[in-house]
Amino acid sequence: MRVRLTLAVLVVVLTAIGGALPIQASDGPQNGRITFGKKDPALGDTSIWAANPDGSDQQRLTNVVSFFSDWSPDGRRIAFDFVDDVGVHLAAMTPEGGNVRQLTFGAGIQEIPKWSPDGRWITFDASTLFPDDPAFTTSIWVMRADGSKARQVTHDGFDVEPVFSPDGSQIAFARITGVTAQNSQLSGIWVVNVDGTGLHEVLAPLAGLEHPDWSPDGRWLSFNIDPQVPDGLAPGAIMVVHPNGRGLRVLRKASSQFVFFKPVWSPDGRQLLTGCHDLQAQIDKLCVVDARGRRLKVVISTPEPVNYPAWGSHSPTG
Repeated sequence: MRVRLTLAVLVVVLTAIGGALPIQASDGPQNGRITFGKKDPALGDTSIWAANPDGSDQQRLTNVVSFFSDWSPDGRRIAFDFVDDVGVHLAAMTPEGGNVRQLTFGAGIQEIPKWSPDGRWITFDASTLFPDDPAFTTSIWVMRADGSKARQVTHDGFDVEPVFSPDGSQIAFARITGVTAQNSQLSGIWVVNVDGTGLHEVLAPLAGLEHPDWSPDGRWLSFNIDPQVPDGLAPGAIMVVHPNGRGLRVLRKASSQFVFFKPVWSPDGRQLLTGCHDLQAQIDKLCVVDARGRRLKVVISTPEPVNYPAWGSHSPTG
C-alpha cells in the first residue's frame, strides 16, 4: 500500500532538507536479526528471509508469496502477511520459519502486521474487498497476538500501514485522501487511540508519503516520499516529524546513487533499516543509516531485488 502528504509544511521541509536531526537513542532492547522480502523466481513473487543486521547468515523463512513482517518485542515470533487463494492473510512463525500459525481467515485482505510493545496485540489494515473493486478501501484493526478478539479501530477512511506508539496507547497510520493533478497518491499521517477515540491528523496529505514508523523513544514518526512521484516534496527521501506535527525534517535525502523507501527503526533507536534502490545497478537493496541519516551502509545486496525490511529485538534464547 502507498501513502502521501501536502502544503502547509512546504517551506519548513524545503529549508530543512539535508539538515541534521537531534534524535536521541532509547535505552531499550538490543538489536536482533532483520527480516525482509526477496524476489523468489520459483514463486514469481516475494518470500520472507532473515539475516543478521550486517547481512550475514541469510536464511529463507517462507515458501509462499509473502511480503511484510514484524518481530514480537521479545524476538520469539514474527508476524507476516501472505497470499492464498482467497486473499491476503496474517500468520506468525518462529525466527527460524517454523511453527507457523495462521491468524486471520476469510476472503479479503489483512496485511502489514505490527506488534504492540507488550506483545499482546497486533495491528494491521484490512478490507473485505480487493484492490480491483472501485469501492476498495482499508481500515485499521487490532487483534490479540493469537488472532482472537479482532476489532476495527478506524472507519470512513482509506487507512493503511498502522504502527503502535512505544507506550502502546496509540496507533499511527497513513490515510490516503486522493491524488494530485499529476495522478500521484496523496496521504497524510494520522494517530488514533487504541480504543478508536482521539482520532486526529498529524501531518496533512502530501504527494508520495508512505510507510510510517514510530521511533522507539516516541519522539519521531518516520516515513518516506515515494521515489516514483515526480511532484512529491522530496522524492526518495527518508523523512521524520514529531507526533504533534512539528519539526518536519528530511533525515536522508535521495542522491545520484540511492533513493530510499520503507524505513524502519532499529529496536535501540540508533539506526534505521531502509530499502535503497541503487540507481546505477537498477536494483532494490537494503541499507542502514544512523538516527541522523548519516553513515550509510549497504547490508543486503543480492541478485534478486529485496524489500519490506523489519528489525527484531534480541531474543532471550538466541
